[in-house]
Amino acid sequence: MKILKLPELWHLLREMDLEAVRREAERPFQVLVAGEQGDVDDVSRLLSGPDGHHPWVLRVDATEARRRAGSGLIDLAIAVTPVADAPTALLAAIEVLAAARVPTLTAVRAATTRPSDVLVRAGETARAVVSTVDAAGLDALAEGIVAAAPPALRIALARQLAPLRPRVLSALIEDTARTNALYSLTTGLAEVVPVLNAPLNLADVIVLTKNQLLMSYRVALAAGKRGRGRELLGEVAGVIGGGLLLRQAGRELIGLIPGVGIVPKVAVAYAGTIAIGRAVAAWAVGGERLSKEAVSGFYRDAWKRAKEVATELVARARSGARAIRPRLPRRKR
Repeated sequence: MKILKLPELWHLLREMDLEAVRREAERPFQVLVAGEQGDVDDVSRLLSGPDGHHPWVLRVDATEARRRAGSGLIDLAIAVTPVADAPTALLAAIEVLAAARVPTLTAVRAATTRPSDVLVRAGETARAVVSTVDAAGLDALAEGIVAAAPPALRIALARQLAPLRPRVLSALIEDTARTNALYSLTTGLAEVVPVLNAPLNLADVIVLTKNQLLMSYRVALAAGKRGRGRELLGEVAGVIGGGLLLRQAGRELIGLIPGVGIVPKVAVAYAGTIAIGRAVAAWAVGGERLSKEAVSGFYRDAWKRAKEVATELVARARSGARAIRPRLPRRKR
């Protein structure tokens, strides 16, 4: 059985467009925050962090938001309202922003909520109820921003607006883990043909490892790290140990073992990606150098959730297969 060697992992880097990822992370953007001045200032300050208002976060009232909506320069809008049903002027701004195809989050400043308060209204991309615009309410606001922002914008947001990093990194790691799990599921279903089993599994390892390397690079850039492709990923490998990727590749070859089944294969892809992502994030955010035991702990922590995700995905796939399976006409006796 062939196992990937470290030089082969570096060879994979030459096949990836890491420069495009770096440009994505370093792209300029404009986030428009609209509402009453006090609300707008509070949200801008919360997003910008201790260094003051970030120049790419624009603070405007509802009238100015309508005027700027069609400029083509706004990447994301946040409409801040003191009540679930936004004031008329702000509603008009949200409608104009929606017409201009600007992703818009409505942030409701409310200490208590009704179930209907969290439902997305016409023109909104997402909605968040923020009890207080301070550290206690940051997670709800960041979750709403991640839900509203296009995926290609999230890394740049986290790189510039440090308070958003924990939520963006979690979403990035989870999305990659699910992508890898779904890929393993897709190839796992094909592996019921025994002659295809070995080549498909070896191809799996390459695809999943590429995804994990790209995720690691994105995590590092989103956390504010500087450096290009191999330089930064070399630093990542030095921190978590290049062997982590190799050990994960070995786990992903579990599908070669006859009779193991699809669920463990999918779970391994999910849990391993989560473990690598969390290890890279811990280093990139806090400069923490992790022991092998700590990284193994990330894997163990992710394993229970991984089995649940894998079981759910496999059940859904089998249910869908049954739904589309053509019914053969009964033979006449």
